[in-house]
Amino acid sequence: MSSTEVSPQQQHSIDPALSLPEGQHLAEKHKKKPAIPRLKKACDACSKRKIKCDEAGPPCHHCREVGIPCTFARQSRRRGPRNRHADAIKEQLAIGITGDVPASPTYAAQTLASLAQQPVLSTDTICPFALLERLVDDYFTYIHPLIPVPHEPSFRAALAARADMNNPAFLALLASMIGCLVASFPRRPRLHIQNLRMEALIPNSSVLLERCRRTTVEARGIAYLDRQQTIDDVIVAYLQGLIAAYSFNWDACRLYLGQCVTISRVIGLHRQDGPGSASNAGMNGDDGIGSHQGGDIVLQETSRRMFWSLYSTVTAFQQLGLPLRELSMPPPTPAEPYPDLPMEVDDVYIISQGVRPVPPGELSTLAGFNAMMKIYKACADVTAMELAYGTNELFDWARQRQVLQEAINKTKDAMDGLASELLSTHASSPASRSQPQQDYPLPNQGYPSLNGGHAPIQTESERKHIQFEIQKMNLAAAEVAIRSFLVEKYSILSDKVHNPSRPVHDFSDGQNDVDEMREEREAVIKDFSKLIRDLDLTYLEASGLGFTNKIRQTVSTLVNMPPHRKSELHRRIEQDLLRLVDFLGEVQRVGPRRADGVGDDELRACQWVEMLQSVGDQV
Repeated sequence: MSSTEVSPQQQHSIDPALSLPEGQHLAEKHKKKPAIPRLKKACDACSKRKIKCDEAGPPCHHCREVGIPCTFARQSRRRGPRNRHADAIKEQLAIGITGDVPASPTYAAQTLASLAQQPVLSTDTICPFALLERLVDDYFTYIHPLIPVPHEPSFRAALAARADMNNPAFLALLASMIGCLVASFPRRPRLHIQNLRMEALIPNSSVLLERCRRTTVEARGIAYLDRQQTIDDVIVAYLQGLIAAYSFNWDACRLYLGQCVTISRVIGLHRQDGPGSASNAGMNGDDGIGSHQGGDIVLQETSRRMFWSLYSTVTAFQQLGLPLRELSMPPPTPAEPYPDLPMEVDDVYIISQGVRPVPPGELSTLAGFNAMMKIYKACADVTAMELAYGTNELFDWARQRQVLQEAINKTKDAMDGLASELLSTHASSPASRSQPQQDYPLPNQGYPSLNGGHAPIQTESERKHIQFEIQKMNLAAAEVAIRSFLVEKYSILSDKVHNPSRPVHDFSDGQNDVDEMREEREAVIKDFSKLIRDLDLTYLEASGLGFTNKIRQTVSTLVNMPPHRKSELHRRIEQDLLRLVDFLGEVQRVGPRRADGVGDDELRACQWVEMLQSVGDQV
């Protein structure tokens, strides 16, 4: 064998792979080398500077060089295309949507089926229709006398046609109306729920109120401000503001009422030629329930009622010093006066084309509403004066005193000439006044029922009697509250004039007006005592927070009066007034939404009436 030849044994010793079978030899040949561990994540600083980060840290070499913290706080991003299906599921879970989620976006049939299973917005999202009918009746009996919107025959016709199934704006209006009733008069819906055996579905008024709120929000939609606004949008925003106030949610109240003021000015409710007027024919588009192009009496009267309701609410809240003082409605001017007060005609006689003849001698509930608006309108000059010069600022005492005296006289004049149905009288006996009514008569709606009659049904005259009683109590409370507010403002400015540190000749005209309002203060106390001796628990609850705020305003002005201006009569009832203030504070802390126990609710109402009447008995 030559020296250059290699034996088979030597060949195997030089190349061991040659001794392997052919398949195994190829596998060994293509076997990957072990991967070198690579840095999975650069530090935050290197990632932001887009430079290579070593694994020497932390701190890494670059961070150590520049003396900055070496952190790894950022989230790593997944490579490759986004999984949009996973992102969609995460978004649904984030907003609380549960249920069967399709395994893939390609399963279109599953997606459509899941969407079809979602409930359609209708009255069923509020409550069963049998209960809804009764609540609508209650709204037009107990709430409509103080807030006379919407137009009752048009609304009932739309409800009978089931406009809630295809008109989200109507459904939002309906839910807001029911919510306002529940928030201001929670015991009334509870009686209906018990009579209809629906406690398992709606255990308390708070559940029903939340159903109304959720239905309103969903029916309006997220882009409701992008469409043309109508009078119905103003009513919904107004009622939602009142619901928030009844629940003492002042932030939501401020937002809704601010929205209501803005939308009302956008559609021109503050103008003489507002929506529905003949001079504004053809300019309003779709203006809501029962409206059409041209002069529309229904729309005109609804717009006027809504404007004055909003004006009285904003004025009352400002006078109470509630956290809504930034809400303001510009005072009327000769160039831009306020719209006229509504016609004193009931809804049943008003149609879009005109007004039907009213039977002679029939008194409309709009007479009481207009009297209430005249009381608040009496403060228009005082409000304008304070908008120009600031609240309780002294600038021209002679002129300010004249404006305040004229406002007091206008407030009294608003009560002159009222029908006997709207004038408060003394109750027959204190014993009968302090007993709460256990059962409330169901109102007669005056229109055919969709599901047949529900007994007991009272006559239209009995329904009007309830409405006049509610208006009578609120008229008396508003008149006393406004007068006490004006007397307090007069006293504050008068004290500034006669402050020893201020020269008298700066503002005073030389007249001694320190006790100028003494007689008026005594009259306010006596009229207040007369008012609280006439209370009826049924109408007190129906009036809700509006009446309570009027009482609170009057009591606050009497309690906070300077000692040198308090008379002997004032001092005699002062302790009762202080107890009343504490009780009102307790009621405000509890709020109507938490008063779900019937016994506690009735007990609180009885205590409220008895406490008020004890003050009246002292006088």
